[in-house]
Amino acid sequence: MKFFSTILALSALGGIAVATPFGPPNRPPPPPPPSRPTPEPKTTKGATPTPTPGQSTTTGYPTTSAPHAYTTSSVPTTTTTTTTTYSHSTTSTTSSAPYGTVTCLTDDTAAYLVNGFASLLTAYSNATAEAILASDFSDTSDSINWLAGYPLGGPTFPSKLAFELGQGSQPAIGFQLYSIDAVTCKVIAFRWAAILGSGSPVKGINIIYASNLNGTTEGWQIETNYSEFNSGLWLEEIGGTCTPPGQ
Repeated sequence: MKFFSTILALSALGGIAVATPFGPPNRPPPPPPPSRPTPEPKTTKGATPTPTPGQSTTTGYPTTSAPHAYTTSSVPTTTTTTTTTYSHSTTSTTSSAPYGTVTCLTDDTAAYLVNGFASLLTAYSNATAEAILASDFSDTSDSINWLAGYPLGGPTFPSKLAFELGQGSQPAIGFQLYSIDAVTCKVIAFRWAAILGSGSPVKGINIIYASNLNGTTEGWQIETNYSEFNSGLWLEEIGGTCTPPGQ
């Protein structure tokens, strides 16, 4: 029996039909052709395998991803350099003060005011007073206040009219101008001496503040006058007595 089975197997391999005790043998269908394995790409040791387009390779596991298209564009760049040159021009302008803008006294104008004021002591004139005295004129002199019995420290003639009435009623005196010692934009300082009865000079000093009526050279007037002098000698010169303390 064993021998028979062996013969049967060999006959099948040889393609020969052999009778069997079970009737004619049934030939089995031919087996499917063997599948050929996909050959793996040769990889050089130490080199990084090149992935197939559309695939990303992870160690041991191929992963398929959708292909991507990359577009790189460059924008042309234009560099503009601007050079600006600055020029400086110098213009020299020479101008003179226009009419009506005189703001400072001159030496000549100061002398005009001083001489005009002196004339009010030597030969009083309302016309001169109106011309050289400002409308808000005032005169302060403690020397006169002491002689006249007025309060010390207050104005002697608080207004232009008060001066015209007071000085206009006084007798004329001799007057000598020693010096105009200082002239600023609006202030004049001068020293003088009055000559009275005996001829002894009564020395004094005045400070004048001037103002300009209309901004012209001819517009200067005396706004304020401060005057002090040797009132003791003046008193004696007009017939009074003045005894110094201790005598």
